[in-house]
Amino acid sequence: MPGMEAVIVDGKSAASVKHVEAPKLQPRSILVRVHCNALNPTDWKHLDYFGKQGATLGFDFMGTVIEKAPDAGTSVKVGNRVAGFLHGGWDAGVGAFAQYVVTMPEYVVAVPDSMSDEEASGLCVAGITAIFGLFQNKQLGLPEPSGTELPPVDPKLKVLVWSGASSVGQFVIQMARAIGAYVIVTASAKHLDWLKSLGASEVYEYSNSETPKRIAEAHPDLKYAFDTYSMNGSQAACAASMSKTEAGKIVSLLPFDHGAVTEANPMAKCTLFLLPSVSFMGIRTFSAEFKPYYCQEDAKYIVHVGSGQDGLFYRLLSSGLVKPNRTSPQTGGLSGILSGLDRLRHNKVSGEKLVYKIQ
Repeated sequence: MPGMEAVIVDGKSAASVKHVEAPKLQPRSILVRVHCNALNPTDWKHLDYFGKQGATLGFDFMGTVIEKAPDAGTSVKVGNRVAGFLHGGWDAGVGAFAQYVVTMPEYVVAVPDSMSDEEASGLCVAGITAIFGLFQNKQLGLPEPSGTELPPVDPKLKVLVWSGASSVGQFVIQMARAIGAYVIVTASAKHLDWLKSLGASEVYEYSNSETPKRIAEAHPDLKYAFDTYSMNGSQAACAASMSKTEAGKIVSLLPFDHGAVTEANPMAKCTLFLLPSVSFMGIRTFSAEFKPYYCQEDAKYIVHVGSGQDGLFYRLLSSGLVKPNRTSPQTGGLSGILSGLDRLRHNKVSGEKLVYKIQ
């Protein structure tokens, strides 16, 4: 295969489109021709915080499988439309912002025929993070959806979603509602009607300093929280919103201050999930270190979640229980991604995914 175009890290906060060698098929792997990329906050954070020169940037992609290794299993076939993720911005030759990517079948989900390329491009980082945080035993450990239709709301099963309009938040709301949870959300007032259409039962203004107190007073039995913002003390705000008499669980997506969480509510325990932990190898990123034994648990669970048409995520998507994020198609292809990252960096994107078609 000839070379390809990709977004390559030049240093901290600097990247450019370069012509590079295309990735080669590896044992157990699949080769994907990328059609679309979606942007995530972790993309610019990897660029600004680490700036690993020569690394390929990007996590989320959507494309068509054009080749697979003989030992790549049966969950993905050549010709399948798939959405997937890579740990971009970390190593040379591994990143989603490229014309071609090589990955493993467990790291992709088959795209339902009813879903556009643009909608599918933002599925995996946010959607898989939501699944891990809600359902993996070492996170919130809630029961996975068992049917293909929405169950009645169980007023005793309450889940708080902090920053529900975020990419992850949109998926968490839908997946929590899919198990019958009474979903309590914080967000900007402008997103109220939309988030209720996704399954939120109540929406509170997240910028109001009284919100944790108001939630705690209205729901003294709240025991589960998913903090999709995970900055500026939001983990402690979740803790303050929860039951003061029963043990509670919080999932954070960035490292947090254990002392601040305990001070806000001694009954609340916070855990951390970062998507790169699904590799079998240990990893240290964003000041969090995951040992190999910890990553092996996540590597096993991703097989259950992803794996083309065989995993939990495809079942949720194909049944219609879970829909993709709202998207905002952009122009410029790989070159346009750089300006999109700057918009994310300066908090100029809310409630939608920036997506780019790749030629």
